[in-house]
Amino acid sequence: MGSSSLGVVMSEIISSFRSKLDSEAVRERFPEISDSETPIWHGSPALMSMSGKYALAGLVLVIHLVFYWAAKYDTVIEGEANLNLVVGLAKTIIDISGVLGFAIMMLLVAKVNHYLNTSTSGGWTTSWLLINGLIPLIWYITTLINSFLIFIGYHGFDHFIGEHIPVWKDWYYLVLGVFSSISAVALTAHYSNAFQYAITDKRVHIRKKFLYFDSSTVGIPFEKVENLKVEPSIIGRIFGFGNIHVITDGMQSNIYDDNVSIKQSSFLNPLSWIFIQRKNNPSFQDPSECLYCINEPMSVYALINELIDNS
Repeated sequence: MGSSSLGVVMSEIISSFRSKLDSEAVRERFPEISDSETPIWHGSPALMSMSGKYALAGLVLVIHLVFYWAAKYDTVIEGEANLNLVVGLAKTIIDISGVLGFAIMMLLVAKVNHYLNTSTSGGWTTSWLLINGLIPLIWYITTLINSFLIFIGYHGFDHFIGEHIPVWKDWYYLVLGVFSSISAVALTAHYSNAFQYAITDKRVHIRKKFLYFDSSTVGIPFEKVENLKVEPSIIGRIFGFGNIHVITDGMQSNIYDDNVSIKQSSFLNPLSWIFIQRKNNPSFQDPSECLYCINEPMSVYALINELIDNS
């Protein structure tokens, strides 16, 4: 009697998911779904799944605003002790090294974020942080080279561009910060929408289409699935989303090997400290390798288990 009741409950789960699904819309999004497959579930990363990247964009904006305030005004804000300390530190950095200090600060943020090896440590985010530091750094170096060329009697870069290279102005911090943060938020929103997931009666489909040239499609047949793992983050536990890792044969060992190789390479290359990262959770995967931050992960987990049993 208990076994029969369990089967009825699981069948109701499949029927419930199918009743909420627009099968034709799913087939349009996933043209690789064959006619012999029946779409049962469709999803994508939850709205709050990229909260870490949004928070990082906010932090970068704050850093730019602090340096803008420190460079623009001679006095700090009255009555705000903690803010005075931060702005005062930025003012000291500017007094000692000018825009070079700001560039080094942004490059350090990029390195720390990369080292932590979290959800914000991917290639696109790291490149964005590096650009924030390299723009003022290149500007500073170009200005120094131009001044040196003029000092030794050459026209410097003015001979090529027809006018003097402007010095870095205070309001550049503000412009760079606002433009950079807005761009990061827009790119993150597009990145979140780049991933689509579908479950049919035969396989799990993972589809990525980012910036029209970074795309991939993966179909995982149920017979190749060795295990499933539900992994909600701290924020996911609050807002009801989490990752479902579809583990196939050999996947776990490869994940462990990749993390070990990062550590071993650090002793072979004298410049490897630039690329070294903290060893992450062995189960960590990016949105193109799992059902990333989907809503109601336990229900989807139960659905996949039932479909595996029926396959």
